[in-house]
Amino acid sequence: MSSILCSKALRAVGQDLEARGIKTFLIRCEADLYVVEAGYQSPPAPTSVTLHYSLDDLEQLDQEGREERKGGDHDSGVKDFLRLSQILRAIGSYIGRKEARLLSVSNNVSTAGTMPVVRIEYETAQGERVVDDRTGYAIYDMCLSIYKLRRRLSANHFRDAHWHGTPLVLHRE
Repeated sequence: MSSILCSKALRAVGQDLEARGIKTFLIRCEADLYVVEAGYQSPPAPTSVTLHYSLDDLEQLDQEGREERKGGDHDSGVKDFLRLSQILRAIGSYIGRKEARLLSVSNNVSTAGTMPVVRIEYETAQGERVVDDRTGYAIYDMCLSIYKLRRRLSANHFRDAHWHGTPLVLHRE
């Protein structure tokens, strides 16, 4: 799957998992399919549900998510970094910026410490397999940087549309 699709696809999966009340997950990207092994208990926990998302499923979930967001405050969902959909979206953007291919994302990693960990596995363009364990703080920072980037891009788009759509007139006194 393309890196551009990764953030949208992961956000759509996250929205569906939120709606289902899923707390534990292992998401694997397999060609044109996302496979999720999930559970209803907090991590680490056994996974009892397996879900499959095709490209068509993801497109439908993304469309439904856009419709839901249309009616509400546009920024409210973006600012809520604790939502699974926003966390997964940030992870997808992180993978996209690295121009890598997502292999899996899991919040069910057992650690010696008490800090929750999200494990991200991806393959670089050079074929190197990377396992990246991120704490809650690092995930929050990732979400915050994506939010700031999106705000900056949105502001630039508005500014460019405003200036390019209106002729520039200089007034002399």
